[in-house]
Amino acid sequence: MNLLALRTNLHHPAGEDVPFSVYTVGTERQSAITRMKGFSANQLFLTFSGSGIFRPLGQDKWDTIEPNTMLYIPAGLPHEYVPQSSEPWLVGYVTFLEKRGGMLDGWGFGSVPYKLRLGDMNRLMELLEGIWSNSGPHFDTWRSTEQLFSFCAELKKQATACEPHHVDGPAKGARYRDSVDSAVRFLHDHLHRDLSMAELASHVGYSPKHLNRLFRRDIGMTPMTYLQRVRLKTAALLLAENPGMTVRQAAAHIGMEPVYFTRLFRRAYGTTPSDFKQKQPGG
Repeated sequence: MNLLALRTNLHHPAGEDVPFSVYTVGTERQSAITRMKGFSANQLFLTFSGSGIFRPLGQDKWDTIEPNTMLYIPAGLPHEYVPQSSEPWLVGYVTFLEKRGGMLDGWGFGSVPYKLRLGDMNRLMELLEGIWSNSGPHFDTWRSTEQLFSFCAELKKQATACEPHHVDGPAKGARYRDSVDSAVRFLHDHLHRDLSMAELASHVGYSPKHLNRLFRRDIGMTPMTYLQRVRLKTAALLLAENPGMTVRQAAAHIGMEPVYFTRLFRRAYGTTPSDFKQKQPGG
């Protein structure tokens, strides 16, 4: 592994238009470090060989950091890490600054430390060298930011085949809730489409059986029942707020055939869409 001396961009503050910026970058033989107040920037560590152990200060449990692993440590987190094997712990690192709630924060590089198993370390080293070459005396704000984004994208891509191992992060249930939220958002955006359970599940990335189970747990009904209720509520709102809209138009807006729509509407609201429309102001 090429040893790249520490480069910083301390004297080149990023402009306000730069969404995130590289602070330090390099490779080294990692020694034991304890940071009582954490580091001032978010840290991405790649272990190329050797191993170490890591823990946030105040926790008893140490987490083992093995080769082909990325360790993410958020800014301001008190922590310590120690080499663990007789083989040198050789790491590459990039630290970056970003406002809370920014692009990388929303991408998982936020306030929670975690590690990821990786595959192609050569590709990551290539990207790391690119960031390094555009830092320090040759600092290029936008080029280094572009390469940092590519670096993070490569990390996420390589980790897709593996479950992230959180050091002190959200439980798997939180990721499942995110999937349900994504499915709900997709249903609201595509009310007019003739969606099957299999199609919805494929968009979310789960089997129909598993997605059904998640919906029942979090929402109390199946995705198809939820979709039907949202469609009918949307149609009722359209008829109430648009006096010139016909029942056929309302049915088309939510992707239903008018006769079937009328039957479901009567079952849900105890009246036909036409009668419901007549009772509205201006109906």
